[in-house]
Amino acid sequence: MTTVVPFKSRGQRAVLRESFEQRVPMRFARERIQPGWIHGYVIGLSRDFCLIAEVGDAMRFDGYVVLAIADLSQIEEDPSREFVEKALAIRGEELRMLEDFSLDDWASIAQSAMRHAPIVSVNVVEDEAGEVSYIGQLIGVESDALILREIDPNAHWYADSGDYGFDEIASIGFGTGYLDALWQVAGSPGDPLAPRARIDSRDRP
Repeated sequence: MTTVVPFKSRGQRAVLRESFEQRVPMRFARERIQPGWIHGYVIGLSRDFCLIAEVGDAMRFDGYVVLAIADLSQIEEDPSREFVEKALAIRGEELRMLEDFSLDDWASIAQSAMRHAPIVSVNVVEDEAGEVSYIGQLIGVESDALILREIDPNAHWYADSGDYGFDEIASIGFGTGYLDALWQVAGSPGDPLAPRARIDSRDRP
């Protein structure tokens, strides 16, 4: 039987550090950004960010997401820890660590993610919609923004690119089953970018 190790009543970073060291399934809430929970294991940690290996509802690992620690409103051990651990083991699911993954800032996070996956999901906060995802390939970094060539929901590449300011970004995801499927259908972009056609993310229909 799994022994549940309770976390002490400590600060968020201390709880994240403890879960990282113990490899315990956790759940994370960001009430200001999005309702609900993110479930998974902390596999990377810096002063401002944490890298999570997500566990989906089907009890399989389903990609990774980087969250800003300042956005976390609640962090706790998954109340179904025993079930989660046993289900992952029965299904042969193994936690895969990512070596040399930089968590310094959004630029280095996006660049690190692109070394592990062909496309990424840059998730930005929009006033009425909450967190909205923009998916594609990182093609550049500016002093205050990521530049992404996007894929639409039908796996078609846009002919231009979008700006995503660091102050808009809430999380960056990669390596999920959905993102892999988009990439498999879309393939590499075959057409060059339209010259000087870059638009701000807020102008995307």
